[in-house]
Amino acid sequence: MILKSEIGTEELKIKKHVDTFSKDKIFNEDNAYRITKRLSFPRLIGSTGEKKALEIVLDEFKKAGYNQIYRDRFKTSFFNLIVLRYAFIPMGICLVLLVLSFFINYWLALGLFLSNLYLAKKVLNLATTDKIHLLKNKEKNYETENIYTKLKSKKSKVKVVLMAHWDSKSQTFPSSIRIFLFLIAGIGFFAILFLSLILIIIQLIFPFDSIILNNIMLYCSVIITIISNFNYFNKTKNKSPGAYDNAAAVGIVIELARYYKITPLDNIDLIFLCTSSEELNLGGAKHFIQKYKNEFDRNSTYFINLDLIGGNEIIRLITSFGIPRKVSSRKLNKLFLNSANELKIKIKDIYLPTGAWSDYMPIVQEGFEACWLGSQPGLKFVHTKHDDMSIVSKEGIKNIIHLCVKVINELNS
Repeated sequence: MILKSEIGTEELKIKKHVDTFSKDKIFNEDNAYRITKRLSFPRLIGSTGEKKALEIVLDEFKKAGYNQIYRDRFKTSFFNLIVLRYAFIPMGICLVLLVLSFFINYWLALGLFLSNLYLAKKVLNLATTDKIHLLKNKEKNYETENIYTKLKSKKSKVKVVLMAHWDSKSQTFPSSIRIFLFLIAGIGFFAILFLSLILIIIQLIFPFDSIILNNIMLYCSVIITIISNFNYFNKTKNKSPGAYDNAAAVGIVIELARYYKITPLDNIDLIFLCTSSEELNLGGAKHFIQKYKNEFDRNSTYFINLDLIGGNEIIRLITSFGIPRKVSSRKLNKLFLNSANELKIKIKDIYLPTGAWSDYMPIVQEGFEACWLGSQPGLKFVHTKHDDMSIVSKEGIKNIIHLCVKVINELNS
């Protein structure tokens, strides 16, 4: 669906808004900060805040000077969040049963090992699948939408998609604790599985008395199970203003859209994409890439994902993620690291094993060049009521804008 701005008065308003920025400072962190502040309120999918946020994003794209704004609707649900709350309970039980089987029979242990491996794969697939799982009860599914606009260049040699999600959520635990729980669960689970496989193979070939080792592994599996099952209490709510996650990123994407509307590029077609349902299942990114992937050349399309943006401390570039480890885009990662050094902006590359997800992951899974830019102060405020404007700074916003413009200019040349 395409929205068309009214001719006349509306266009004059847009032109007046654009002209308020001085020519010597053609991109403006104040505008991005203003949009961030305007969007900083709870906006979980299915809430009244979601509808309000949708209208704000549409309005800001119009103010940025765009006549065509695309509204791409899709269905989503809380399926992933529900499964992740309960998944560690059967995983923990199966892990303890596996170790207990060492005291009975190692052929039984081998069977339980394969069952644990299958269960772990099913849980990991939630983060890597290209599907949006819907609930059987249709009344508990929601319709939401991605919002984006396009800016074509003269030569159209390259496409760059600047993306940020506009939905938010709160949870019982801040993201720092959630990541800790997932790391303990993930690393501990696979460590026990790996050691179990070694022990099973040795026992089946060269049996020996392993009662002490069996007891140690049993105690470890029980501890891992108890810690990981705290995730059951991590309920999803709608209490976070979501300034840092992820209103500031949306503000930056719209400000960059305004900036490039005034100063279009010769070689790069730009898409400014604000996705929905990131907090539930990366749904907006999954829907977008599955619908449009055949329109993009994997050798000349780059996705820049902004998520957890606005802190005035060090910028974090997530260069790889997952278990096993998957590198996102060596080219983009190198460009951002080098550009940050040239601009004297502090940056750090990070590997994220598990516990946090972002919209660039479905893009990388489809074989596209993509990167994820974030920033400190860190995860202790994310998904809490303290994720407000107090942790977002104009300096942090300005650094991200400068860095994105620098990298896009490098690609353009």
